[in-house]
Amino acid sequence: MPDHWLEQRRPARTPGGRPIGRGPAVANMQEALMLVAGGKGALLSTAHSATYHARPGVTYVPFVDAEPVGYGLVWRAGDDTGAVRAFVRTAHEVAGSPA
Repeated sequence: MPDHWLEQRRPARTPGGRPIGRGPAVANMQEALMLVAGGKGALLSTAHSATYHARPGVTYVPFVDAEPVGYGLVWRAGDDTGAVRAFVRTAHEVAGSPA
């Protein structure tokens, strides 16, 4: 990932300039949540994570002063099938076209 993208998603410092420490590396959301539940750190996550990744020992605390997180559809190169195109069309109809 480009440095500017990483800095936006996992800044090295707070807005006030204090350094933000790094926890252990993880490979997926479940590993991250296990560490959080075990008291080994915290995790910035999207709002829907509280619904889809609820688990004992983890509390989700919303905050309103962060930039919105954008989403996009992705699929493997070369797998642009009729089903994929139909799904993309339907997603755009339901969610609206990207800004």
